[in-house]
Amino acid sequence: RSFVFKTDKPFDSVKLEEFLSAMIQVYSKDMLRYKGVLNMAGQDRRVVFQGVHMTMGGSPGKPWAADEKRESKMVFIGRNLPKRIFVEGLAYCVADGEKAVIDVK
Repeated sequence: RSFVFKTDKPFDSVKLEEFLSAMIQVYSKDMLRYKGVLNMAGQDRRVVFQGVHMTMGGSPGKPWAADEKRESKMVFIGRNLPKRIFVEGLAYCVADGEKAVIDVK
């Protein structure tokens, strides 16, 4: 099973790191693959994110163009992952003062 999380609001890097680390501690054996392109608050470059089970990492991607819509898109592929917990947790991780507008498939 897989699901996609998208938002047009920037992520708070500390909140996102803490949330994903917690999810990995609990669900790593069922998190077969996860990846995405992220819009991080205060960053002028996108962050390319990927992981397998307990191994997770990110690296700077190309800069956002001035006229480009900034959004984050994450794909989770796994076994019996609690989609609601992931979606609500990721929505909480947007930068302070922002309200997540999410699209989940």
